[in-house]
Amino acid sequence: MKKLLYFVCGLLALFLIIPVFLPSRVTFSRTTEIHKTPQEVFNLVADFNYYMQWNPWSQLEPTAKTTISGTPKEPGHNWSWVGQEIGTGSLTIEKVDPGKSIESRLEFKDPMEAVAKDLWSFEPTSAGTKVTWTYAGDMSYPIGRYFGLAMEGQLGPDFEKGLANIKTLAESMPTMPDSAKAE
Repeated sequence: MKKLLYFVCGLLALFLIIPVFLPSRVTFSRTTEIHKTPQEVFNLVADFNYYMQWNPWSQLEPTAKTTISGTPKEPGHNWSWVGQEIGTGSLTIEKVDPGKSIESRLEFKDPMEAVAKDLWSFEPTSAGTKVTWTYAGDMSYPIGRYFGLAMEGQLGPDFEKGLANIKTLAESMPTMPDSAKAE
């Protein structure tokens, strides 16, 4: 019985010690090139009414309850969701540099609580726009740090799918007149 107790205590100690050495922050990005101007692609990302058409989680659970509030492309614009598959959370734009970048607060409430940054950059290229989508979040001790090890492997393919979806959507839309690009 003592050996079993020592074994369990040893496992518990390892469970608590290992995360001390694991990264406390997870950051990863995915990039694609879209044959549209930075402003045109920015408009599809910074307006959650369009976001619903291309993001992979809306496609995973199209029946999830969603709420969009605030002014598109401005700080405070918010998308909230409640679903069986995608859980509960929200995405709120905090900073924008039109046609160049978006910084949003990503908040998960269920099945697990977490807060992260959802970052976008749009760089002009000779063929259109280099679009980079980045996730950056702190991982809580101890459980979150274990999840952090698998985060990129789990979410990376979703980011790739989302970028492919936005590329298809953007490139299927007619080119905007010059006056509309400068929004």
